[in-house]
Amino acid sequence: MPRLFLAVAALLSVTPLASAQTRLTRDPQPPAKYSLGADSLPQKDTPKGKLEDPVLFKSQIIKNTVRKYWVYVPAQYTAEKPACVLVFQDGARAINPNGVLRVPQVLDNLIAKKQIPVTIGVFITPGQRGDTFPDSIGTGNPNNRDREYDVLTDDYARMVIDEILPEVGKKYKLASGAENRAIGGSSSGGICAFTVAWERPKEFRNVVSLIGSFTDIHGGHVYPDLIKKADKKPLRVFLQDGELDLRSPQNLNRDWYLQNLKMIDAFKEKGYDFASVIGKGGHSDDHGGAILPYMLRWVWRDHPEVAKSDDDLVKLANAVKPDAVELFPNFNASAKADPTGKYTWETRQNNFVTAYTLTLELKDGKPAGTLETKRGDATTTAAVADGMMNGNKLAFAVKVKQFNREVEFTYQGIVTDSGIRGWVLSDNGKTPNDSAWNAKKAK
Repeated sequence: MPRLFLAVAALLSVTPLASAQTRLTRDPQPPAKYSLGADSLPQKDTPKGKLEDPVLFKSQIIKNTVRKYWVYVPAQYTAEKPACVLVFQDGARAINPNGVLRVPQVLDNLIAKKQIPVTIGVFITPGQRGDTFPDSIGTGNPNNRDREYDVLTDDYARMVIDEILPEVGKKYKLASGAENRAIGGSSSGGICAFTVAWERPKEFRNVVSLIGSFTDIHGGHVYPDLIKKADKKPLRVFLQDGELDLRSPQNLNRDWYLQNLKMIDAFKEKGYDFASVIGKGGHSDDHGGAILPYMLRWVWRDHPEVAKSDDDLVKLANAVKPDAVELFPNFNASAKADPTGKYTWETRQNNFVTAYTLTLELKDGKPAGTLETKRGDATTTAAVADGMMNGNKLAFAVKVKQFNREVEFTYQGIVTDSGIRGWVLSDNGKTPNDSAWNAKKAK
């Protein structure tokens, strides 16, 4: 039975939501986390390339936007020989030395071992509408991102190929030929990378997609059918995703995991040169970051500058497993913990910060109180329900309005003198969607 059919059948046959009491006591199912390997970390005696200061760039193709791009130049580059090219979207995240992608560091290590050719990296941010690129964006998402990354046009491809690469080429010799060029990205950056190669296969052959957004943000869900119907293109694609990647049983066209499985099926049916790794994680860069060195080696595995190897790179990438997680460290069922007090924490999604204030007291030995949520100018307050203590472990439920519908969240955590650390449990259309929770106790 096809893998995609099994996945859809399993998704649609999930039993209805359990009661609040069962929700309070079920174990959290957090997305898997993956640690970086040696090829993503600094190595002694490995020559270090140069990451140039960012260039502020205004496109004539994607008008009324401004963006930044960085150029990475490997230590082995010489002006006598054109270098291969890697273009990576969401450039600020890709170059973050404390992030989980760390692409320049990966290039340092792989180039030094001749596991990929000498490669110049070009790391491009999405565009910000207007004339100013605010410093406050940091590694977040500029406001024109979805209109560039998630649309099925050739505008972004033309900007990269006809505007940015020629600018970089004024200073550095860049190799021509699609086999000498790779393009990658994560999430919407993943579908963007594929679109560039799909639209301009004579310019880019190699594609690396991490948790790609092949979903109906702006029509990207049609790609599997397009791939099947169109003539096969000379592309080489390595795709990574996770089983908990933004599940959406209420709208399968917006289910990241299922759409990535459809992409895999389409590549198989058309006989593409492709590889895929499906992990246990959610919509996070960390699994893709952990296997990125294998992905880059795979797309350039037969390049004439690469040292021959018998490594099965897809097998090695599949062998990277998530870290073990202890759900509730220091749980003590015999402890007498009192959660009374006020607790605060924040969450960030893209450029939006949500602030929380939890006020608790014990009533008849059970936790009660309120949870205040503030996002921008909007503040809502929900009552704490079904509070319970098991030693030093707290659990309660709250119901809040999200996008004009009521959503229930369950909070579980270990109470200490300084705060509460644990998990927020939710079921996004019957599928567990749990995340870490770390609340500090107000003094």
